[in-house]
Amino acid sequence: MIKKAFLSVIAFIVFLQMFSDPIPVFSEEIETTAASYILIEAETRRVLENSESEKRVPAGALNKLMTALIAVEYMSDGGFSMDTKLTASNNAHTAGGAVIWLDSGEEITVRELFKGLLLGNANDAAIVFAEKISGSCEDFTWLMNEKAADLGMNNTFFTSPYLTDDENQYTTAYDAAILAAETASHSELHDIMKTWLDNIRDGKTEVVNENSLVKSYNGIIGVKAWHTEKSGYCLAACAEREGNRYVSVVMGCSDKDERFSVGKKLLNTGFANYKIVIPGFSSEYMKPLKVKGGVDRAVLTKAESIPPLVIPKGSEGNMSTVVLEPLYIKAPVKKGQNVGTVAFYLDKTLLYETRLITTDSVEKNSFRKSFIRIIVKMFK
Repeated sequence: MIKKAFLSVIAFIVFLQMFSDPIPVFSEEIETTAASYILIEAETRRVLENSESEKRVPAGALNKLMTALIAVEYMSDGGFSMDTKLTASNNAHTAGGAVIWLDSGEEITVRELFKGLLLGNANDAAIVFAEKISGSCEDFTWLMNEKAADLGMNNTFFTSPYLTDDENQYTTAYDAAILAAETASHSELHDIMKTWLDNIRDGKTEVVNENSLVKSYNGIIGVKAWHTEKSGYCLAACAEREGNRYVSVVMGCSDKDERFSVGKKLLNTGFANYKIVIPGFSSEYMKPLKVKGGVDRAVLTKAESIPPLVIPKGSEGNMSTVVLEPLYIKAPVKKGQNVGTVAFYLDKTLLYETRLITTDSVEKNSFRKSFIRIIVKMFK
C-alpha cells in the first residue's frame, strides 16, 4: 500500500480550450405522465437526463429486445446468418397475442424473424429464436437473465422471451437504456429497426413498426416501441448525428403519442447540450517516477485507459485532470504495475478514474549489477 506521506497530487488543466466561447444551452421542458424516463450517451452510457430511472416498472415487451440482442450476438458468433432458414415448432404455431402466424414446420429466414420480432413484437418469432439458440424457452430465459447481469442491468428480471405482462417480469428505464444502447451497437439490425412497413412470409404477413420516430427523426437508428396493459406505452430510441449517439427511454406513458414527443425531446437535449471529448492527458506531461534500489533510477508512467467522455457543450475549459502518485517506488518494478490513479473532472464532478501504471519494468539493483555497469562505462 502506498503511504499517504509519500503521495503528491498533481493537477493538470486539460488542454481543451479550442472552444473558448460559451455555447448557448438549449433544453426543452419535459412535462409527462410517464412513470420514468432517461437520456444516456450510448458509448459511455453516462446518464444525462432522468426521472425515476431506477424505479422498477413492468418490462412489457422489453423481453423481445433482449431476445433480439441475444440472437444477433449468436449470429455474430457464426450460429446462423440473416439468410439462414429456421423451422417453426408447434409451440411457435400455437403462440397467442402478437404473432406473424407461423405454421408448424414452416421455414422462415432469420432476417424475417428479426422483422417480426423488432417490428411486429411477434411472440412466435421470439419462440423460434429461443428454441434454436437454447433448445427451449425456459433455458433461453436463463440466458436472458445472465445477459442482463453481464450488461449491468441489475434491476431487470425476465420470465419469458415472449410473454409480456407477467407480474414477475420487471425492469427500469436505466436498464432499458443500457439494453437499447447495446442492441444499437449491432449495425446488422439498423436497417430492420429503421423500417416502417414491410411484408414477410412471401407477402402473407405485414409488419408495422410501432416506433413512429423512424419516419421522421434525423439520425434515427431504432430501437423499439411497445405497449402492454401493465407497462403502458413505452419507447427506447437511439439516434446518431456527427458521431454522437444518444439513447432515450420513456416508460409507462398513458398516451401512445406522448412517449414519442418525450423521447424526441430527450434526444434533442442530447444533441443540443452535450458533446463527446477525449481528455488531452499525455504521458509527455508526466515526470518520470523515481525508483529506489533499481538498476534504473526512474520509470515512466501512463494512464491505463482514456475513454471518450461526454460533457455539456461549452464546458471544455472547466475540465481538469488530477494525478495521484507516490514520490517514489521501490524496485523491483513490473511493467504495467499500478502506482496511482488518474482522475478526470468537470469542475468538481468526477467523470472518470483510471489507474496510473508503469510503462516498463525495473530490476532490483545488486552489487554484481552495479559492478558490471561500472566496467561497461569504463570501456566505452
